Amino acid sequence: MQPKKIFIGGYTKSGTTFIGRIFGLFNNVYAKGELDYFRIFAKDLERLVVSYNQNIEIVNKEVYDGRGGLEPVTPASFRLMHEKLFLHLFFSGGPVPQDCQAIVEKSPRNVFWINLIKKVFPDSTNVCVYRDPHPVFRSLIRHMADHRDESYHDPEFKERFEMLENFCDYWSSYVTTVEKYRSLLTMVEYQKVADNSAGFLEFAEKEVLGFSPGLRAPIESLSKENYLKSLPPELREKSLVQTGPYKIALSDEEQNVISDKCRVPDVTFDF
Repeated sequence: MQPKKIFIGGYTKSGTTFIGRIFGLFNNVYAKGELDYFRIFAKDLERLVVSYNQNIEIVNKEVYDGRGGLEPVTPASFRLMHEKLFLHLFFSGGPVPQDCQAIVEKSPRNVFWINLIKKVFPDSTNVCVYRDPHPVFRSLIRHMADHRDESYHDPEFKERFEMLENFCDYWSSYVTTVEKYRSLLTMVEYQKVADNSAGFLEFAEKEVLGFSPGLRAPIESLSKENYLKSLPPELREKSLVQTGPYKIALSDEEQNVISDKCRVPDVTFDF
């Protein structure tokens, strides 16, 4: 029996990593980083299978007079191909651990691939993490300032202004997608999870995992302080996880633009 598959998505910097770490506390649950499987592999594999089937049909008909021995890829074999490839990549070529009851893969873009995810893994559970757009944009800017260009600290920096415009456009697409596919998603509010992680653990057991595996580490291990202590000193300052106030302050204009253009999705939340 294959392990249960759980895919976490949401807008970038919405807290998907934190939610993934929570699932990683459970015994028999394997939660890893961003495989981004559906954006990188799944969409192209589907295109290749369509091309392969078309080629097989032509070859069987025109070369072997309708009696060719190769069969087209069926929906069932298509899903099996994905199953093998996904597990191969997720476990770096190794076997699925015998104690593995659930796999958790988090990639923010998963929310945009929900149709393909359900086609490939119809029994999967798909968690969408929602966070208010203001802290999301602050986190995006801090990432760019820390890892790309310090000029992003300046609200007047041209690229920061352009990033705000792109953010608002992409946010609109994100909200529209969430509303359209709400019935296929388990909607989770990041701030509620941050405020009540213990409560979310209970919710995750009952509503997402469907079993109670117990914890391999205490809930306290999820604190930002504990996480930062686990990093080498040279990595702590640059980590996206911080215990102090935001290093990025939004200008009044930026706050107003986000408030005007980035609406909250019209959905109910599961947690």
